[in-house]
Order: sequence, then C-alpha cells, then structure tokens
Amino acid sequence: MEALSALPQSEHPVDQELRIRTDTKTWLAEVLNGNMYTSFEFTFDGEDLYGEDDGSLTEVFEDSVEDAKILAEDNPNFQFELRRRLIEREELEEIKAMAAGELGDTNTIIVVSDFPPELMDSKTDIGGYNTNRKQTMLRVITRDEAGKIHIDTQSLDQSNRPALEAIYNAFGKKPETGELLSQRIHRNIHPNWQNQTSNNLRSVYDGKLSQEFGGEWYGGRRPADDRNTYEFVETRLGDIIDWYTNQKMLNSTASDRMRFKLAATAEERFETFKNGIGTTRFNMTGNFHEASVSLHGLTNSPSLQVEMSRAERRAARSGKTYSGCGASVSAEQEEELSTIDQLSNSGYGNKASGGKDRFGSLKFKCPNGHENTRPRNKLIDKCGKCGVSVKC
Repeated sequence: MEALSALPQSEHPVDQELRIRTDTKTWLAEVLNGNMYTSFEFTFDGEDLYGEDDGSLTEVFEDSVEDAKILAEDNPNFQFELRRRLIEREELEEIKAMAAGELGDTNTIIVVSDFPPELMDSKTDIGGYNTNRKQTMLRVITRDEAGKIHIDTQSLDQSNRPALEAIYNAFGKKPETGELLSQRIHRNIHPNWQNQTSNNLRSVYDGKLSQEFGGEWYGGRRPADDRNTYEFVETRLGDIIDWYTNQKMLNSTASDRMRFKLAATAEERFETFKNGIGTTRFNMTGNFHEASVSLHGLTNSPSLQVEMSRAERRAARSGKTYSGCGASVSAEQEEELSTIDQLSNSGYGNKASGGKDRFGSLKFKCPNGHENTRPRNKLIDKCGKCGVSVKC
C-alpha cells in the first residue's frame, strides 16, 4: 500500500497527522521481534470502506496493484508481488460484498496471508519481508451487528505449513497445495464469538507446533510470550512516535532518513521491557506514552535525542536491518516506507518497493547535488537538505 496522501482529494478528506501516527505505530509493531496482534475498524458507506483517517480502501488497493505492475516490469523477480496484490484486490471485493450483505449469511472471512513461497529460501530481508521470521499474517475480517467491518490480524512466525493447514482443518476444510493467500474461508460466527476467532485460530496453530516440536508456543514463537508489540508501541513509545510524527509533518522526505534511528530506539526499549529490567528515561511510570508531553515538549528534549543517537550508533555497529510492512531499513540504505495506516499491519500491500512510480525515479539529485528520495506517487517542491526548488 502506498501513502494515500498521493491520491486525489475526495469528499472524504484524509487526516494526515493521524495517518502518519498510525502508520508509524503499525510499522514499529511489525519491526519489533515479538508477537503482534492488531484490530482495526472500517466504515462502509454502501459503496466503499473507509479507515480511521477517512481514507478510501478501494483507492489504496487499486494504487497498490498499479505499483506492483511497475515493480514487476522493472524487476521480473518480483512478479509474485503483483500476483499477491491482485489476490488482495479480490479479497477487498469480498469484504465489501460481506459489508453489503451480499455473501448470504457470511459475517466472517478468514485469510491466511502466508509468507511468499518465492522468498522461503532467501537469507536476506527484502523490502519489508523478514526472511528469518517468515511471518504469516492471519486476518479475521468480521461484520458486526451494527454493520461495521473489523480486521483482526495475528502474526504467526515461521509460516509452518502443517500448522497453517491445521487452521483450515479446524473448519473442516483441506487447503489446496500452493500459496494459501487466495484460499479464503467464509463462515457465519455468532457475534459473541467473533472477537475470539483470531485468538482461537492462533491457539490451533501453536497447538500443532507443540504437537510436532514439543514445548509451548505463542504466535509461532518459542519460548511462548503473549506480550503484544502493537500494545507496547501504543503505550510505551508515545514520545518517539510524537517526535517522528512531528518530523514527518515538517519534512516528509527528510524524515524517511530518520526511521533507522526510530526503529533502533524502539528495539532497545522493547528488549529492556522484555527482560524486565525497567525502562530508560521513564522508569518511574513504566509508561513512555504517559511521560511524553506533546509534539513540542519532551519529544525534542536533549535526553531523548541522546538516547536515540546512542541506539542508532549501536544498531549501525551491529549491522542491524529492521523489516516491517513495506520497508527494510539499515544504516547504509533506507527504503521508502510504502504502507499506510491500519492496512499496513493487516499484512496488505506491496512490501518489495520498486525504485520507480508513475512520475519516474524515486531517487534524484537537486541542482546542488544533494540526494533526495521522494514518497511514492508524490512530487516534492524542494530539496530536503538545502531547500532549493526541485519542481519540474
């Protein structure tokens, strides 16, 4: 999924600050090495679905398909991205049909968005695909009694095929060979149980792993740990999310170069949290979000900048790469963050970003020779380093 800020304005104006903030939270939740669960609500107006920031899902999916076409033309090795985007476009139509009551008594769609088979043997992270963890994104899409659409997403590490097939077996189904993404399951589930479905299916997956390999598992991870990375990001990273949102609002292009620092700081805090040895600056409250003040308060404090700079240096020395929903970033090279708001951590969207879009190359030099990287499908007015005009 590409940034909706590039799309034409419609009768549903997008809340850009909310989009940036949510996009940042979801990216970090997938970057962190832990169990991830998210739940988002979408509104149906009879024709289309809209996210929390009022962005159109149809526009997002259509843009994603177009970008995948460009990517596949530029690099035939990424043909699988186009295949997956077209499958997801069909999934969206099914979701809209369910929202409109056109799927009979179906009120729940289960999607097993498994790791691309083409990357199963890869040893290097590519465009947001973590080749060590090989996550499947299990999506449970429901229509509630009020007509709202909910997408609950659970990460399942390793994409273990027998354990994924156990999810289908739980519904009396036997999946076909090959990729599971298109093999959606339609069910009518009592409203009282819909919000438990994702956790129940996660238990099925982990139960199969326990049966095969022994021990306790959670989300395909051992030792079992049910702490949710998205909840951690929401409750304990408020200050750095405020900081990054502020930077992104001020200069979208320049802020993309700060994401390695952002991820490194989040990782150090998460590891400290998991080890149970307190926090960094805000260990008295145990809650980073409560301790942050505003976009212009503690987010620009010297102590925060020192913490982030140190985390960045340590991660760079270790050769770290951070991969999640649309981008893999390292100290040497940062790719464009190309996913958006709630959809990013629901496992939708182009992950292996190409170097071109409808306007041409994403990277270019200003008249003074400074390298610039612009957001996909969006032009910029001035150089992110010297401010000189780069308009055509």
